[in-house]
Amino acid sequence: MSLFDSFSLHSHLRTSFGPHSDLIRTSMASVEGTRRFVQRLVASGRLHPAWSSPGRRLGPLHCTPLGFGAYRLGADGLPSLKLAAELVNVFDTSSHYENESFLGPVLGESSLREEFILCTKVGHVRGEPPKGAVPIKGDDWHCIEPSFVEAEVRACKERLRTVPDIVFLHNPEYMLSARLKQQVPIADAWDEMYQALFQAFKALETLCSEGSISSGYGVSSNFLSCSFSVTGRPNLYESLVLDRVLDAASAAAGAQGLSQHRFQVAQLPLNLFESGAVLGRGAQMEGDCFMAERLGVSLLTNRPLNALPMPGVSAGDWGRSASHLQIREAKPMGAVPSLLKRVLKEVLGEGPLQQLALRVAASAPVACALNGARRPAYVEDLQAVLQAEPLTQREP
Repeated sequence: MSLFDSFSLHSHLRTSFGPHSDLIRTSMASVEGTRRFVQRLVASGRLHPAWSSPGRRLGPLHCTPLGFGAYRLGADGLPSLKLAAELVNVFDTSSHYENESFLGPVLGESSLREEFILCTKVGHVRGEPPKGAVPIKGDDWHCIEPSFVEAEVRACKERLRTVPDIVFLHNPEYMLSARLKQQVPIADAWDEMYQALFQAFKALETLCSEGSISSGYGVSSNFLSCSFSVTGRPNLYESLVLDRVLDAASAAAGAQGLSQHRFQVAQLPLNLFESGAVLGRGAQMEGDCFMAERLGVSLLTNRPLNALPMPGVSAGDWGRSASHLQIREAKPMGAVPSLLKRVLKEVLGEGPLQQLALRVAASAPVACALNGARRPAYVEDLQAVLQAEPLTQREP
């Protein structure tokens, strides 16, 4: 069975935290620094050489096949963060996660900052809505108005105390969700969405030019190849199409007098159940992994162990309940995870379910798969997968 079938601080980091300097560190990830990180992992035996392809990059920056997703990371997870920084060099957070102020200094104050790729995301707002915001739920709002994007990225830089390498617009398709409720025709809603992206991308190009973003920008979204939208509905009206997103980026760069846009990375969910990014959706819909490769965009994936399963496997969805399927060991283990583990063991051999699933996610045709390794045991899972050989990627 092929991979495609399977889808159906280093020791130099600070060990204590003293008062942080008010000075924002201007160091950033570099091509040479990120290459050095990967080469050192291979030389030390912590990364199987087959993972270290020169083409595994986020934009121009070399990256490890697994990264650290900071969703749900609290201050109690900082020891795990430092352990993970000995194994991976991609770290992803968001202004919405409310942990930039303690995650950023751990990486930014390291003498090895140039080896770490630090990503953050903007768009979600809690409390008083800014101009142009659309409602999500309660006092949660979403906004990608250019003035908000510019102010929020600068605020992220202040909280991180270092320049972010990559900034994502975080689920901009919430604008489409709002228009769906208003029963706006899909063609009109999509035209408005891409015009809003064009304006937001102009702001991001400005931020790149001024040095508030060191490498480039992207979008974190449930793209069209994902089965479910950001609200849990079947994905069509509320989704973005990657090639049209790139068209908006090209237009934004041209409007700024630039010959090339700096849209470098797209982020989307990918796991054993939500596999549309690899398999596509139906005979006519290309998987975003292959569209991204064709367009020259790096792909970063999330939620490898927290799946929103296909209808009939579990009731409920992302927008209406918390009935996600956790693809990891548990006692007792449910019927679906148990069956999944039996199938994966036949293909991949022995190992905890979460390690088997992470190995599949990292072996997909993507640059890096994020995992929320906020506990030491989760970091051990990262280490085991990185030392194992990646799966062979073959057509079904």
